Amino acid sequence: MTEEVYLDSGAFIAFLLRSDLLHDEVAGMFARPPRRWCTSAFVVAETYSWFVHRLGEGAARTLRSLLDSLTDLEVLEVNSAHMASAWAKLDDLRGLKLTYVDASSLVWLREREIKTVWGTDHHLSVEGARVLPGSPPR
Repeated sequence: MTEEVYLDSGAFIAFLLRSDLLHDEVAGMFARPPRRWCTSAFVVAETYSWFVHRLGEGAARTLRSLLDSLTDLEVLEVNSAHMASAWAKLDDLRGLKLTYVDASSLVWLREREIKTVWGTDHHLSVEGARVLPGSPPR
């Protein structure tokens, strides 16, 4: 696979939680990583917060260990220009109930021409990206 893939919080959560409905599917995806993949500092912060508040500091540290082990994963840094673009994205997509992290991710997807997201957030598909594996079964 030569296309860059963007990792969202849902992929990290499903991968690290064996009880997650999508764990096996996401673990299979991580077993075959793309040549180029990235996430953002905002997604890392969001995911770390999810783990620490729901499962405790130990679980959050597991995320940190995972990130340290993914040596080819690029963590995209945020600057004031990117933040302004995220605010503009929220204005453009008013009514979709996007989080600021979602808007930031959509900016990265557009700027880097990323077509595939590993995650569960359907909001990241609003401008044409494919979200894998998608929402968990009900």
